[in-house]
Amino acid sequence: MAKLPPRPNSPPSRRAESSAGWFYEIESESFGPVDFRELRSLAIDRQLLGHHLVWKSGTDEKQEAGSILGLIPTQKKAPAPIPPSEISDQNPYAVPKTRTIWEGPPGGMYLPHLHPANLLLFFLTLVVPIGLIFLCQKIVSTNTRDFLISLAGIGLAAWVILAIIYLHRAWEMMQTFGAHLTGSKAIRFLFLPIFNSLWCFVVVFGWAKLWNQNVRNHPGLQPASAVWSPLFFLFPIMLLISQGFLVMHFLTQEWPVDLRNQKHLISLGIWGVTLSLTLICWCQIGLSINFLARKKM
Repeated sequence: MAKLPPRPNSPPSRRAESSAGWFYEIESESFGPVDFRELRSLAIDRQLLGHHLVWKSGTDEKQEAGSILGLIPTQKKAPAPIPPSEISDQNPYAVPKTRTIWEGPPGGMYLPHLHPANLLLFFLTLVVPIGLIFLCQKIVSTNTRDFLISLAGIGLAAWVILAIIYLHRAWEMMQTFGAHLTGSKAIRFLFLPIFNSLWCFVVVFGWAKLWNQNVRNHPGLQPASAVWSPLFFLFPIMLLISQGFLVMHFLTQEWPVDLRNQKHLISLGIWGVTLSLTLICWCQIGLSINFLARKKM
């Protein structure tokens, strides 16, 4: 394809690899491939406008340049004047409170205000309580057993709280990409038994679909990894089945403690699969959070 003549007082553009190249169309004429930085440079110089079509190398799907976050620079509005009564209260050395977004290759976009997810802590708050519960089976002393069960309960409560916090954080960061749910709205129905399984189709599987869609289309997420959406779809189903077994055991007052009983083994197996899916899905959510919360290289 043809290329635009070099701009005055600017070095010739560097050709990107075809797999990472971008093409653009101006007045029915196509140009490229160029890398994302040069594409944005054309937008800054007003040679590439919001209504011009752009597309990535290897795909024929064209989209307007204005629809790509971070490509077309926005006009900054003049800051509102500060009332004289507030000037004396301001600290001239204070760190600005504005939230900035860095986007685009080579490092990918990141959100400086986003807190990372501690995946090791999330893993330990589940594994350690489960280990304490199994340890209680070998302890004769009632006081020691009750103490260990209490510690296990605190650990499992911390694990549930961390899972809710990370899901809240995942939806908050998706506001950058135009998500229709905020973090608070995403977790509001998770405390309703049975119904929370159906709600997970919206907030867990729905988040996975939205994340993967942006990983495919957003230039700032090119270095990020997509999540395994089939597992995110399977998680709400297993959660619903697990809660069904829990209700059944609660009504019959027969808890699955006998490993020689086939019915007990089925219940324990269902719960084990659900916990495994939870760990896998939330670890991928945490890795996505940590990609956007990392320090800029």
